[in-house]
Amino acid sequence: MSEEPIEIRLAEGSWVGPEGIAFWTDEIIPSFEEGNPGINVTFENAESPDYADKLYTQAVAGDSPDVMFVWDNINYNLLQKGQLLQLDDYFDSEYLEDFYPALVKAHLLDGQLFGIPKYVSTVVMAYNKDILDGAGVEYPDGTWTWDDYQAAYEATTVRDDSDNIVQWGNYVAQSFIQHYVWMNGGEWMNSEIFGTQCLLDSEKALEGLRFNHDQIYGSYPVSPVAGSIPEMGWYNVFSSGKVAFTESHSWTVTNYIRENDFAWDFVDLPVARDGVKAGLTFCNGYVIAKKTQEPDASVQLVEFLASPEAEEVMALSIVGLQPARRSVAGDAWDVKSMGAEAGYDVAAFSRIMDHTRLNPAFQENEKVNSEAFGPIWDQIWVTGEIGLEEGVNLIVERIAEVFA
Repeated sequence: MSEEPIEIRLAEGSWVGPEGIAFWTDEIIPSFEEGNPGINVTFENAESPDYADKLYTQAVAGDSPDVMFVWDNINYNLLQKGQLLQLDDYFDSEYLEDFYPALVKAHLLDGQLFGIPKYVSTVVMAYNKDILDGAGVEYPDGTWTWDDYQAAYEATTVRDDSDNIVQWGNYVAQSFIQHYVWMNGGEWMNSEIFGTQCLLDSEKALEGLRFNHDQIYGSYPVSPVAGSIPEMGWYNVFSSGKVAFTESHSWTVTNYIRENDFAWDFVDLPVARDGVKAGLTFCNGYVIAKKTQEPDASVQLVEFLASPEAEEVMALSIVGLQPARRSVAGDAWDVKSMGAEAGYDVAAFSRIMDHTRLNPAFQENEKVNSEAFGPIWDQIWVTGEIGLEEGVNLIVERIAEVFA
């Protein structure tokens, strides 16, 4: 009599439409099941609006998917609340060497491993060639400093006869400017991850923030306030064709190819005035529920999803995600991916990974962001109700109170 098949659940998503979901349901899962007979995988959509909210509740009740795609706060919430399976017995240090180190750090707690990187989300500069050509501005290269970019931002900002800005030189995504602090020799907090003290009130940190803040609220604005371009968010404002430059994430490549109706490309981030480089990357990985009834089968699925073969398929598919494995990035992403084949410098996303640090997450990150950091940050950058230095000092004080 044959044994009953093992049933496990996978929460995944693509964010590129139905064809992206089909990549998981019609290609990846069947491929895994074929190579692992006796294990059946049920797909659950991580794109559902309530995914983040319900995952912790499900995990506590022992009813979450066995394998989950997680990012930033979702990961840190589950990790710090003890809802993830420890993976050190399954994945040793040699296995982890091929993954970019900053991505691995996102899945460590007290030196113990609780997840495996899925893909890279990092940031480089996108620029609109048509706007630059019209303004007589040369295309940027990897040597451009903050000041070089500032001059280009000003040259490509256009006002109408009523002095209203109708074309912007840049778009500052205020949630993703941590690398300017690091480039300038400042620090965001007192630890690379799970810090308990905010250090943004130092002069070096403030100078990095001020470079961006002045682009919105300075004497010569070159960037719109967040949300002021109707129906556009930080993730797709570049496709409006109304901004010359914006820092874009590697997962935007396939969307840009499909949506942009102008000539454009990617290039390296600005370097600091003294030539220092820094970049920003994020947690995007696979974790396993601590209360899973099928830990071994779940580990097999994670191994498959994070394998070099699956990483390459993912990079070359409609999903078009930058591989978390260094061994795959140089060929699959830099040369063969949809963006590379279309002639765009997507290798810029690989180049910056030598200089990236992980997006800062405070201890009790969800509480810090909702009670201390987020509301004041919005008043600084979105509503303009509070000045930069005043707001930063208030953030530092509020976070100190959280951990007092």
